[in-house]
Amino acid sequence: MKLSIIIPVRNERDTVVPLIERVRAVDCGMPRELIVVDGASTDGTREALQALAPADDLVLVLEDAARGKGRAVRTGFERATGDIVMVQDADLELDPSEIPSLLAPIVAGETRVVFGSRFKGRGRGPTPLVGYAGNRALTWAADLLFFARLTDILTGYKVLRADLARSLGLRCNGFDLDAEIACRALRAGEKIVEVPVSYAPRGVDEGKKLSPGVGWSVLRAIVRVRFAPNAGAAPVAATGRSPD
Repeated sequence: MKLSIIIPVRNERDTVVPLIERVRAVDCGMPRELIVVDGASTDGTREALQALAPADDLVLVLEDAARGKGRAVRTGFERATGDIVMVQDADLELDPSEIPSLLAPIVAGETRVVFGSRFKGRGRGPTPLVGYAGNRALTWAADLLFFARLTDILTGYKVLRADLARSLGLRCNGFDLDAEIACRALRAGEKIVEVPVSYAPRGVDEGKKLSPGVGWSVLRAIVRVRFAPNAGAAPVAATGRSPD
């Protein structure tokens, strides 16, 4: 098995290189590649990436325009050569040392989809109240519409079998891709296993890019996937339940 780690980047000059170093330091138990997709950064991120020594495990995709996190992730999925794909944000809010625990359920054949939940069994933790409440409301909406019991639909840690990721027909370009991945997997009848992960949130002054408008785009993605014509997809099923 081989792992492809997709790292979408947009103006992450201070964290992207340390993040790459931390990911490389983790024993994933399999060969891996890091696919860094830079969305036309303007803060020196691109120069920092280009200064890295060429390596067999590193693929740099330098886009000529900022098309959004979702488009960057989709580009990474398209370029991936691994059997498993995962998304790793470049902001160091999530800890790469937890990657092996995220891979374990897929490697064991228990599921084809794993989410790293920041809230499962932990409550809000250090997450700001407004952000936590918004995430819970959107997660509740997805749970209600897809008969699931997820706790963190917007987590940046999403791990999937590569063939499944490519079969979902993803089309969102922004942060709403997080919800689209979850909802399309649920609609396809996939079991999503949530693994608790640690979380060190950063603020707007540290580069946080989420805004209230993101919530509406996420909700639209949830509703769109739920009520889209079937088009031969598997029926919505109550299989996206996390084990208690």
